[in-house]
Amino acid sequence: MSLKSLKEKAAKLKPWQCFLLLYGIGFIAILTASYGIKLLMTGLP
Repeated sequence: MSLKSLKEKAAKLKPWQCFLLLYGIGFIAILTASYGIKLLMTGLP
């Protein structure tokens, strides 16, 4: 997938879709980070 086609798809997105996408990415990042920290605190199995 090229960056140009990605930009074209992003341009077609409505503002709320863009917000939802960013919110989803942020939520997954926070979830992964908290899980990683929890694993580090408890020690790796």
